Amino acid sequence: MKKLIFTLSLFCIIAVKSNAQYCGGSGSSVCTPTILAKPGLSPISDSLAPIVDNVATSTVIEFQNYDTLTFSGQTLTMDSLQVDTISNLPSGLCWATNSNTNTFGNQQNGCIKVTGTTTATPGQYKLHIIVRAWTNIGFPITTNADAAGLKYFVRVNATDSSCWHVIDTTQADANGIIAYNGSNGCIINSINNVDQNIQSLSVYPNPFTSQAMISFNSAKAGMMTEKITSIIGNEVYSQQVDVKMGTNSHVITRNTLSAGVYFYSITDGVSTFTKRLIIE
Repeated sequence: MKKLIFTLSLFCIIAVKSNAQYCGGSGSSVCTPTILAKPGLSPISDSLAPIVDNVATSTVIEFQNYDTLTFSGQTLTMDSLQVDTISNLPSGLCWATNSNTNTFGNQQNGCIKVTGTTTATPGQYKLHIIVRAWTNIGFPITTNADAAGLKYFVRVNATDSSCWHVIDTTQADANGIIAYNGSNGCIINSINNVDQNIQSLSVYPNPFTSQAMISFNSAKAGMMTEKITSIIGNEVYSQQVDVKMGTNSHVITRNTLSAGVYFYSITDGVSTFTKRLIIE
């Protein structure tokens, strides 16, 4: 039984604080995929070199889409899979794929390139990915890859650390970061779990024509920044939002934005959640 392990999770490889953004410009010039022997991601979390604070990175993650997936007890034939949203990624880094629509066909090989420079607490980070799958049932299924059984971890090292920490898979269900203790980013005798501050971002309706309701939960109160970027990565809207602890909701307005695909994100400077928007 094959899982929706859309190796996109791989993309997580950049992990750090979750401010990652889509670079825009996905297409064949971004990276050249390797033909893998079987579906899944490559490399596995423990084989991925840690990202280093304040050092520019350009990393390519390989993957192969699956032939079938199991959904609601049914085994479905995969037609294609699209990256919808990615969160819990680091500030200063962005991603693009070798497909200009970020969509990959049945058993198709693909790659994700992560570039940029970040600063983040040294530690282990878990990627949060939403993917959209088209199957033989005729309509797309949008699902959390984590909930489908996909968990991918990446590591961030301090500039003065050469440690290769073993991935702690017992933290598979924890949100956010496992921080490394120690002045040089090496584990002394324990790890600290640092939870994401922003959770459960939703947009309704989506697609929308004039207005949409943004809803999310926050673990703390304070001023946060919401942004909308185009599919090619251009920022088209930015505003400060007064957030309270717990459930928050407010309306965003289309204004002069043209019909098309955008990305909405909200960040407190530590956690960022991003959601794909469609304006009709």
